[in-house]
Amino acid sequence: MQAEVKRILWEEWDPIGVHPLGGPDDEYDSYVSSITRWILEGRDEVAIERYLTELRTNAIGLSPSRSDDDRRIAKLLVSLRDDDTHC
Repeated sequence: MQAEVKRILWEEWDPIGVHPLGGPDDEYDSYVSSITRWILEGRDEVAIERYLTELRTNAIGLSPSRSDDDRRIAKLLVSLRDDDTHC
């Protein structure tokens, strides 16, 4: 699951836009373990969305204007849990 979380953060979330520029693919690796743990613990989309927004605004320093994107990514991330339980 961690590999898929990493892929989603890198290819889909990418708040600073480094993926299309060929930036370092480990840019968001420091968030992968905690997000994976939250997914496995059963945290819901709202909690993960808030965490993504907190990361983007506090840790990365960007504006909170992409809340729709954080919501979409949170749904994708939570769906990994559903996919994982069906394997």
